[in-house]
Amino acid sequence: MDLLNKLYIEPTSKCNLNCKMCFRNTWFDESFCDMPFEIFKKTIDTRPHEVKTVFFGGMGEPLYHPRILDMIEMCKENRLYVELLSNGTMLTPNFSKALLDSGLNKLWISLDFLKDEENSHTESKNSGHPNYNDIIKRIEIFNQVLKNHTHFAHLGITFVATKSNVHHLALLPYFIDRYSISDVNISNMYPSDMESKKDVLYQRTLNLSVGSDQYGARRPKVNIPYMDWGLKEVQEGLEGLFSKMNFNLLVGNIPVPRRSQYCRFVEEGASFVRSDGDVSPCMALLHNGTTVVFDTDRKVYHHSFGNLKDKGLKDIWQSEEYSEFRERVKNFSFSPCMNCGQCSLSESNQEDCYGNSAPTCGGCLWAEGLLSCP
Repeated sequence: MDLLNKLYIEPTSKCNLNCKMCFRNTWFDESFCDMPFEIFKKTIDTRPHEVKTVFFGGMGEPLYHPRILDMIEMCKENRLYVELLSNGTMLTPNFSKALLDSGLNKLWISLDFLKDEENSHTESKNSGHPNYNDIIKRIEIFNQVLKNHTHFAHLGITFVATKSNVHHLALLPYFIDRYSISDVNISNMYPSDMESKKDVLYQRTLNLSVGSDQYGARRPKVNIPYMDWGLKEVQEGLEGLFSKMNFNLLVGNIPVPRRSQYCRFVEEGASFVRSDGDVSPCMALLHNGTTVVFDTDRKVYHHSFGNLKDKGLKDIWQSEEYSEFRERVKNFSFSPCMNCGQCSLSESNQEDCYGNSAPTCGGCLWAEGLLSCP
């Protein structure tokens, strides 16, 4: 039987910001709510015993929930490792201390930039994004509180890379050292419309199945040794090499494949509890939203295998329907919409041309190894 190792909990679908690239802007037929504390308590009380980690995240701002500290404390009372992803704007000295007092093990801060730019203040005001200086101030506050606290917590950052901001990654080594970052998760952007699709970094990779472990068997192999990557000569050589990349890459004789047709959430034993108590198998199916496949708007409908109002988490996880779905995803016999996308069935995740019924996963960017969650 599959083991549930990691539990993602969405404390709230509300947020104090309105960032233009946020998934929430693509939602349809959705409402915003805080998770009732009794639903959270039931989640923890009825979880399978093998759960090791609780990750507070989802689509809202976890720190916006009025009882988030109580939630963390309850997890720690149950000897769970606790992570939380935040936009960072609420990290006052008092709140930072309270998070550490509650026993939080790892705080993730979501960033779209690693330096201040001329127009960042204007963009922040108009787009709902926090500006760089404010977020840096909040990170420094957290680090200062952490330095003087008896409890230690790791600090990680998540970064959504686009054509507009990928140049910021050149500053990542400095940023990691300056702000004592222990983990970095870099993801591509989830395109919500044709305008945002112009800013993605992976379209050629996807179209040619570059690096895919499913489609690369006949490609030549290129093995490169470790080098001083900072040397100008090395950078120039690798820039030319990767600009034509249509081969299988090895570094130091170790393959660097892009896992495709692979759901990390299912394979690694994760599940999601939405703010209203619905239990979903992955981030993509947590809410109704829209993305773009080639030039087609694809509606991705929320899918739940039960609600905590009606059943315990263990019963939902072990249900026949949920177990059969996980097995179907591991076999991944879905039509490859992300590599085809030419028929009307690609307009939603309700049916595919292989005869699969909802939810179908062939049009999932997470399953193509292009989106990543911590």
